[in-house]
Amino acid sequence: MSFAQFPLSKGDRYFLEARAKTHTLPQTLLLEGGEEDVRRALAKQIAAAIVCRDSENAPCGVCAACKKCASGNHPDIAVYAPEKKNAQFKVEVCRRIRQDAFVVPNDGDCKVYILEDSQNMNDSSENALLKILEEPPVGVYFILTCDSRAAMLPTVLSRAVVVSLQGAHTAFSAETVQAAEAIADALCAGSEWTLLCATAPLQKDRDEIRNVLACLAELFVDALCVQCGGAGDADMQNTAKKLAAKLPKAKLYGALQAAEALKKSAERNANTNLLLTGLCYRLRQAIEHK
Repeated sequence: MSFAQFPLSKGDRYFLEARAKTHTLPQTLLLEGGEEDVRRALAKQIAAAIVCRDSENAPCGVCAACKKCASGNHPDIAVYAPEKKNAQFKVEVCRRIRQDAFVVPNDGDCKVYILEDSQNMNDSSENALLKILEEPPVGVYFILTCDSRAAMLPTVLSRAVVVSLQGAHTAFSAETVQAAEAIADALCAGSEWTLLCATAPLQKDRDEIRNVLACLAELFVDALCVQCGGAGDADMQNTAKKLAAKLPKAKLYGALQAAEALKKSAERNANTNLLLTGLCYRLRQAIEHK
């Protein structure tokens, strides 16, 4: 099976193919969207590419490592999932993975941990993985799968390259995308007046504020992905690239946290004027913080 057989965007497919061929896949990947069995199959395909012995055509499907992957018997590929459907991913499992990551591989130079249904992790489980995801040992790879990146902590998202299967993203209207991109452009310009002008049209529509905040959060995640060598949502890719070029990782992460916090305030029906004031203040604070 090749990456072309998966419902991926052209950008994500080219990214995986190129990185697999050169054995430069990111050490932490998050696969979101699509059907559960498709996510599982893609995770195993990527794992096979990581351990494949072919230096130019990974996964080749014919080397000893690929054959072990196909049979589900590769000793350096471990798959973890919640014990039951929709059950929580236990923190003890994440701690065990963190400890095992420092054990030398059995059959090669790499180890791969596939964590299925990561959306079922609670905050404790995700936090237990944070340090190891931020600084994984050499040759250790993590592939997380989930329904949607929205279910994951921003701290985890900032450490992973996100690859999206068909149906992963929220469908935003053209007006919402345009409003979110105007705010992002204002942040890149570094102009407080431009930012105020970009948020002004939202004063009369509370629902649109929520939509724009959700879209902004995706833009910041996409920008973090671009910085890690990934590809963001095709509809907002140019703006994500601008953000990635203009703002360092720490500031993008701060802006993402601000957008997520403001989105929660909007969902609690906070005052519209206070929301917009907070939007301008918190985003400016995030990108100006040293």
